This record gives sequence, structure tokens and C-alpha cells, in this order.
Amino acid sequence: MKEEERTVFRRRNIGFVFQSFQLVPELSVEQNIVFPILLDYQKPDPESVNEILHVLGLYDRRSHLPGQLSGGQQQRVAIGRALITKPMLILADEPTGNLDSKNAQDVMDLLIKASRHYQQTILMITHNINLTTSVDRVLRISDGVLTDLGGGKNEALS
Repeated sequence: MKEEERTVFRRRNIGFVFQSFQLVPELSVEQNIVFPILLDYQKPDPESVNEILHVLGLYDRRSHLPGQLSGGQQQRVAIGRALITKPMLILADEPTGNLDSKNAQDVMDLLIKASRHYQQTILMITHNINLTTSVDRVLRISDGVLTDLGGGKNEALS
């Protein structure tokens, strides 16, 4: 594919959740979530937007700017932005790295809930093994060696 085709493919088929949120500070929660759809010159479906806002517990914050949100809320906006195009794959790079342990677990629970609800695969990179207890599969890379640890409830994780 040419560069522009790859960009469009990524925008339509892969959602991204970054450790540092990457929200546009001048846009509201709702505007940040629908941004990928607007980049694709599409019109957001209000029902889908409302559903994501409800799933992520952000419905009442939809008009707030990122600077008016906690770190956990900002990360939920980033997750909503990744979900809105209904991609089959979401890549999450340390999505809980900037959060305290409670918000980290809340974000993890939301990722799992969203993955199952929208039937998406989430490939998450994390150094926090505690966050893997309820996922379907865990792979570990250590010193260049890939090890399949199976499901998150696998005793090898203990």
C-alpha cells in the first residue's frame, strides 16, 4: 500500500490507546472521541457516540475539555476514541502507565468490557503483570524470548 492508503487503513481498522492520552486540549470529550471519524470525512452516529460515552462513564462529562478531567477520565476518552470506528484491533501501549493503581484497574476493566462488548481484539503492552489476571491470553517477552503464558488466570503468572 502507498502511505496514504496505509494511513486510511490504520484509521479505519486499528484503534490506538497511548500511555500519554494524546487528546486535543481544545476539543471536548465528545469531540476528541469522534475525531477519527471526522478525519475520515464521515458523520458520527449519535447513538454510537452516546453508547460509548455511557460505557466509559463519560456521558455527563461529554462537554468538558481534557484539562478539566482526571487522568483516569482522560484515558477513558482515549479509549473511546479508539473504539468509535469499531476497529477489529486496538493497540494499547502502557494504557495505565500514567495512572494510580485504582484508575489503572478501572481502565483495564473498561478495556476488557469494551473488548467483549464490541468483539474486538486488544493487544496491550504493559509492565504491570497484575493487570493481566482477567485477560484471555498473556504473552511475555523477556530478553528477546517470547513465552506464551496462556490465559491471565494461569498459575504461571503468580
